[in-house]
Amino acid sequence: MTAELSLAAQRVLVVGAGGFLGRHLVPVLAAAGHQVTALGIREMDFYSGLPGVCVVVATEDGPTLERAVAASDAICHLAAFIPPDMETPSLAEACFRTNALFTLRLAQLAVEHRIPRFLYCSSGQIYQYSENPVAEDAPVYPAARGTYYLASKLMGELYVEHLRITAGLPAITFRLGNLYGPHASERSVVAKFMKAAAEGRPLEVWDSGVPQYDLVYARDIAALIVAALGCGEPGIYNAGSGQACSIMELAQAVAETFDDRKPEIVVKRSTGTMPPSFCALDIAKAAATWQFAPTPLRAALRLYRLEVRS
Repeated sequence: MTAELSLAAQRVLVVGAGGFLGRHLVPVLAAAGHQVTALGIREMDFYSGLPGVCVVVATEDGPTLERAVAASDAICHLAAFIPPDMETPSLAEACFRTNALFTLRLAQLAVEHRIPRFLYCSSGQIYQYSENPVAEDAPVYPAARGTYYLASKLMGELYVEHLRITAGLPAITFRLGNLYGPHASERSVVAKFMKAAAEGRPLEVWDSGVPQYDLVYARDIAALIVAALGCGEPGIYNAGSGQACSIMELAQAVAETFDDRKPEIVVKRSTGTMPPSFCALDIAKAAATWQFAPTPLRAALRLYRLEVRS
């Protein structure tokens, strides 16, 4: 059994609407007929003229945030502080302040105002590494890589789960794979490869192309979030591709996407310790609940190229 909610148009507050995933989710929500409040900490001109979308610029706390929560039927919490350097200890406080404490504040407001649906995007990289796809009950222990960021995301997740268990917060937490697609940060390895290929430059593959990631197209996650507004039991769900992809396999897939230009792949060896890989996510639970079926990598890369060109 899954919890069924109203499929009618809802007032959806998207927190962190100016970020990468927000730029995919907000238009999909609007197209589905929902009234969207796109809340972020800076101007979002890219939503100008989009029917059904109200843009609100606000700080992470304060009366504007509480008013936006009170006027909503559902909250999609995408906001996160992603440090420019994942291995810098001095950025741990900023990570914790936004990714943990702000998440707690937002979840508390949702409880106080009896919001019927709270969707939180966490990270699927918090799991202890495994060679096999990991399900939601697998051990979490992000000590090997990106610890300051991932620990803060895990803490935010714990706060949300605590309020779900003790205060009845109707929360769904998505542990996301590595998102890629249009509007991604230039730090994204997929974005780097796609830009290099489009410009006719070689694809530089570091660390011999060995590290692996679970890569998932952002549009698929946006569609999953919209589906979760209508049904699904509260709790934790993995949301990735279900497969591990090495950097070398990614480079080869990008090169095939640009077969008209045949970009060269230049392999560079690691100059230090090989970065740990992240494991694939077992997505059976999301597939059973929402028929989640992510787009295969090569098909998604072709869509990515078409979207960027348009």
